[in-house]
Amino acid sequence: MGDHKGYIRKTLKLAKKGSGLVSPNPMVGAVIVKNNRTISSGWHKAFGLPHAEIEALKKAGDKARGATLYVNMEPCCHYGKTPPCTKAIIEAGIKKVVCSVEDPNPLMAGKGIEEIEKNGITVIKGIMEKEGEEINRAYTTYITKKRPYIVLKWAQTLDGKIATGTGNSKWITGEDARMFVKNLRFEMDGVIVGVNTVIKDNPSLDYISPSFQTEKRLLERKRYWKIILDPFLKIPEEGKIWESSNKIMVVVSEKVKDENVRNFREKQGCEVIKIPFENNRFSLKALMDELYQREIGIVMVEGGCYTLTSFWEERFVDEIMVFISNKILGGDNSLAPISGKEKRHISEAVGIEYYETKKIGDDFFIRGRICFQG
Repeated sequence: MGDHKGYIRKTLKLAKKGSGLVSPNPMVGAVIVKNNRTISSGWHKAFGLPHAEIEALKKAGDKARGATLYVNMEPCCHYGKTPPCTKAIIEAGIKKVVCSVEDPNPLMAGKGIEEIEKNGITVIKGIMEKEGEEINRAYTTYITKKRPYIVLKWAQTLDGKIATGTGNSKWITGEDARMFVKNLRFEMDGVIVGVNTVIKDNPSLDYISPSFQTEKRLLERKRYWKIILDPFLKIPEEGKIWESSNKIMVVVSEKVKDENVRNFREKQGCEVIKIPFENNRFSLKALMDELYQREIGIVMVEGGCYTLTSFWEERFVDEIMVFISNKILGGDNSLAPISGKEKRHISEAVGIEYYETKKIGDDFFIRGRICFQG
């Protein structure tokens, strides 16, 4: 029977190499084994490039005949940006496929496995299923909810403040934590902030590529948007945000004159989109639809308080990343990360399922999923 878990574990490790580059596609790794020996492996390296199975089959060549293919997600059977993997698997003479999870995409949903089995290939599925689902939770959200996977990120003092009453927030956390954020941004397809954050902090919102990801041809394929919520087009025409080549999207209300939008777009070379803006708030549903249409699969919302609260109250949040400093600020008017409607009972609080905690310099980092009720 072989070490199915061990080989699937290898596919998951390979799959993670595609983090930040394959979205909105899933992260997938593949290992081809024959006579208890690994003869080739591969992973999906970037959006639009060959899938993991194709990479592994190409390396294996004729040795793939009669071998077992391990893959953390069901092979695709439809034409997208690349041909279907099932066809290549059948033609290569693979005799067995072992996978972790079925693809949640309705175009797939077991059809890839069905096609493989119809061609006489044995399929074993559900190996390390929980881990297989976990690694591609962002992809599942994108496919099933037709919107990006949304991460709310903030830095706060030990007493839960993200800024003084005057809006000053530099710097709550230390340099190590701030560098860590830039590395986290590489996992994202985009970062969202409100225009007041741009005006007050003059951020670059850029990412740092991970040290293991050094292939220039892959890094050049990185898809990344800086998304500014700016209802009345107040964003400065100069600043750190404009200094890199990353795409910039400025989201304005439909009340802004078309002429102003056109002039700004032409001058700054960015995209300006209009979405509904009522009761001093953007329609986040309309924004999510726009991002989905642009194949933006995972975004980080970096605040401030008003922007974070908007996403929180409309439940457009799947995960939080919180940095907690070793400072206590105090102050009746100091800002908390999430404000909004007052709650009367602790039972109304939203639970967080932690899955990563660590110390970074003098600060603590918490990453967890949101457990909304109802």
